[in-house]
Amino acid sequence: MKGKLNSLKNIALSKTWASFINQNHPYSLMHWSIGGAQAEEKDVWLLQDEVTFEVQEFPTIDEAIDWISNNMDDITDVLG
Repeated sequence: MKGKLNSLKNIALSKTWASFINQNHPYSLMHWSIGGAQAEEKDVWLLQDEVTFEVQEFPTIDEAIDWISNNMDDITDVLG
């Protein structure tokens, strides 16, 4: 699992996003620096459920990876 998390982090850092599968469910980890109609500036990492589009924000990628490590235990694919 640690190898998958390292791959996820490295791909997300190099491309500003990465997708992965956990228990046959798709997610994306992405950096958001500007978004919304008003070009709202943020510097956060988003973990998005690609089915429900529910999003969680994390101040750093390390906090996002820690959360994923503690809450998702069946990552099978990491896509960049």
